[in-house]
Amino acid sequence: MILIAYGTRPEIIKLFPVVNALVERGLPHRTLFTGQHTDLYEDVKDLVPPPDFSFADSFTGEQKHNTLGGSYVKICRAAEALYTRQRFDTVVVQGDTTTAWALSQMAFYNGVRIAHVEAGLRSYDLMNPYPEELNRTLITQIADYNFAPTRRAFEILVRSGARNVHLVGNTIVDAVDYFKKTLRLTTAVTPLVPVTLHRRENHAIIEDLFRELERIATKYRKLKFVLPIHPNPHVRKHRHLLTAANIQVIDPVGYPEMLRMISCAAFLITDSGGIQEEATCFNKKVIIARETTERPEVLEIGLGRIAGRNMEKAIEWACDPPPSLKASPYGDGRAAFRIADILSGEAS
Repeated sequence: MILIAYGTRPEIIKLFPVVNALVERGLPHRTLFTGQHTDLYEDVKDLVPPPDFSFADSFTGEQKHNTLGGSYVKICRAAEALYTRQRFDTVVVQGDTTTAWALSQMAFYNGVRIAHVEAGLRSYDLMNPYPEELNRTLITQIADYNFAPTRRAFEILVRSGARNVHLVGNTIVDAVDYFKKTLRLTTAVTPLVPVTLHRRENHAIIEDLFRELERIATKYRKLKFVLPIHPNPHVRKHRHLLTAANIQVIDPVGYPEMLRMISCAAFLITDSGGIQEEATCFNKKVIIARETTERPEVLEIGLGRIAGRNMEKAIEWACDPPPSLKASPYGDGRAAFRIADILSGEAS
């Protein structure tokens, strides 16, 4: 029996194609929602069936985890109980979240195989992204299947001695292709500039980033900046700094709406990892408000530029037309089926 585990919106977005592929292959599986994030869960929960197991009820009210340690301990405790109560052959985890690492560690302790989707990304800086760089690296050490999204990630895994490494592509392409068809999205160019700024390692400078965005908007009045503000209070408390007429601060939007904005954007500004990938699916440039990225493929194909807190230095670059993207470094949209085939033993 295969267990598909997720606890955050990005995990659901990148794992729903895998769930669909398992269903199409007729492979027995169950799903688990850990409840790591609940604020951003509602808009994507229908992408997957109702979870067979959920830890969310344990983390409500006064018991809701709000620290990294608290989240980790509670998920580990609940996972230990689940693995003791139910027998699984393999648990599938995605990326670099607390959910992915906690479920993997408890699986290792309980003799459950670990299949790691989106393995092998590295920034080689434990503080950027924090704590995700550590989580992803730790999972590699114990994973039984390592599904690499890119050639670079594949080579990193092989050099590190990881087991059972497969180059499958990134399931984000599968997910975006699904929405391109269902929403009939096309690539257009408007003055819209979607902005997302929320990463934990940026909380200490989020005020500086918002002030920088205000200066940019004041200087580039023909651009229309839209910031779906993250629910984290460390981010929301600074929204009053954004007052320019061409900045619109809105509540978090659903994933389909976010893809609509990306599809018609002039370019994007973000500290998100996933949006760097999604931008390539629409051939959009992205200014990365971080000091480094574990997704250097975006830089190599000319669609990304690291700006740190000095985002203005990249605006003129972003306004120039993007290069023509002949092939995505993230694959052809068949990653989920390759993963399902490997897990079923059908792939050679």
